[in-house]
Amino acid sequence: MVYLLKKAMDILDVYAWVGRHGASLTSCFVDNAYHCKSYWILKLRCPSGVTHLKIEPAVRIHLSQSIPEEKDIDGFTRFLRSRVRDSRILSVRQPWWERIVVLETGAREKPLRHYIEVVPRGQWVVADPSDRIIYSTRFTEYRDRVIKPSETYKPPPFKGSDPWDSATLRDRLKEGRDLVRALVTAWGLPGHIAEEILYRAGLLEAKNKRVSEIPSPDVERLIEEYGSIVREASTGMGYLVYSGENTLDIYTSYNPLLFRDVYNNSVKQVEDINTAIDAYFTEYEAELERQRRLDELAAAVKEIEARIKRQEEVIRGYREEVEKIGRILQLIYGNYASVNEALECARSTRAVKGWEHIAKDCPGVVGVYKDKGIVVLRVNGEVLELSIRKGLDKQVVELEKKRGELVGKIESAVKVLEEMRRQLNEASSTMSIEDKTVRRLSPTLWYERFHWLFTRNGFLAIGGRDQSQNEMVVRKYLGDNDVFIHADIHGGSAVVLKSRGLHSVEDVVDASYLAACYSRAWRAGFSFIEVFWVPGSQVSKTPPSGEYLPRGAFMIYGSKNFLSIPLRLAVGARFFSDDIYGDYIKVIVGSEELVSRQAIAYAVLTPGDEDVRDVSESIREFLEKAVLEYKGARYRIGLAEVESRIPGPSRIIGLHRGAVSEASGQST
Repeated sequence: MVYLLKKAMDILDVYAWVGRHGASLTSCFVDNAYHCKSYWILKLRCPSGVTHLKIEPAVRIHLSQSIPEEKDIDGFTRFLRSRVRDSRILSVRQPWWERIVVLETGAREKPLRHYIEVVPRGQWVVADPSDRIIYSTRFTEYRDRVIKPSETYKPPPFKGSDPWDSATLRDRLKEGRDLVRALVTAWGLPGHIAEEILYRAGLLEAKNKRVSEIPSPDVERLIEEYGSIVREASTGMGYLVYSGENTLDIYTSYNPLLFRDVYNNSVKQVEDINTAIDAYFTEYEAELERQRRLDELAAAVKEIEARIKRQEEVIRGYREEVEKIGRILQLIYGNYASVNEALECARSTRAVKGWEHIAKDCPGVVGVYKDKGIVVLRVNGEVLELSIRKGLDKQVVELEKKRGELVGKIESAVKVLEEMRRQLNEASSTMSIEDKTVRRLSPTLWYERFHWLFTRNGFLAIGGRDQSQNEMVVRKYLGDNDVFIHADIHGGSAVVLKSRGLHSVEDVVDASYLAACYSRAWRAGFSFIEVFWVPGSQVSKTPPSGEYLPRGAFMIYGSKNFLSIPLRLAVGARFFSDDIYGDYIKVIVGSEELVSRQAIAYAVLTPGDEDVRDVSESIREFLEKAVLEYKGARYRIGLAEVESRIPGPSRIIGLHRGAVSEASGQST
């Protein structure tokens, strides 16, 4: 659980992040753009590989390892795809001492200028080189500026004070009523940074004093400590601040001495401020999503409770009417002769003398409703209203019929009420489970773009998903002492076991399941396939003289080692633990022997005719239930992640619990 002490990046975060990553991003290209709830994602192609830039105006801008499964496309995303996709990032800078990042994309002749405002009510504004606005996440008009097409971009009013301008810092400090508020309002700093400066300057206890009471040497010390913190932020380091064992409260771009020394928080240092930002906002996203789901369920529970209340009132009304009719019939049955005699008297009196004589001449009649044709009788001290226009027998039959209809309505209404109560229990149960649901996004590691697994001895095996990736895994990742594996069939994954010559035969067998199951043999419905393996030194992309190697093909020199691998793939859920991102789940694959050792639970597949989506949904439901039983908390498993691990049309032949293994996060 995160308490979200920081709702947005502060000025030092932006300064530190731009300083650490601004230059390196200029070698990246925008591969695609996506929208997800309140933020956008730019998928970047960089020399170091694919990465993702999350941009949420008024909140954050950072690279992220945790990418949501569900993404969509809105109008702004369509604009980005049409104007920014495949363009290069030309520059990333922070032109003012304010939470505004300017990012330029495109060709140098016609670049686009992106103003990403992390300030309150901030927007992502795209302008041309002359600052003429082209598009924005929101078009609006403020008191001090206009964000509309063709208008000239104007930044929001600056709140911060340049930390290198000592004279201005001194002058503005006089504007505050007390010391801490002067740092917040006059210097434009959030409370946690203001208090850190005060603590370092030895003035924390004086934070509520009037600025005029602070001696000049203390003011100079405040300015000096502000500069010291800014210099710390310029190193690009990050710090995660925890209260308790796993409760992430906040992160900073400087060493948070106040949180450590005064508030007794534990502090974890990371080498890159982006890591701290990403870890914090990964928790932030999870907490917001959890709260959103809880709010939805609470509203649903409230609606069901209101419906139950209305239904109970309907049933209560029916029962009161049944009781009333029962009393009437009881009076009639117990006094049938006298009631019938009074009705007959009333009927004959009305015919001879008129309505006004009925109450005078007929015993037991105490009143009439001439317009309704009703006479009012008093029987055994109770009032009874009957029609003068119908015989008593007919009225009794009608009353019995009406009572029967009402009893039937009550029975139907009670069934509906029971169903509503069942829905309420289900919604309440779902709400309880949702409160325990861990929605934390797991970090996406570099090898997950390929087929992958970790062998029983912890070696990483990766396999290409297509010819292009087959080419990549061999050219980029196959060392002479690693192992190359391929199914003995045309069309399959080229697998590299990253073992550096330290592997056992069992490790090769484990990795061979990638080559076997992600080959054409699976879709062909084979029960097993021969797989060969050789040291990396026997593999070459250089063809013999005069010959040509197509893309994804390789030359194998020397003898091959063969294994017979059954086409039986286990798909399971395994916990990983990371110092920064905490606990998370990954979907793992491999032989049943391998996966059963590592997973909480797993399914065993063979080639079949069931659709990949249907198989994936069944596996996900089983795995989530098993994790809930084991952890006491519900961890979301992405359907797309399960689908990506299934080789093709399949058949589930077993669902099993595994020998649970919680591993450290892998970054091999």
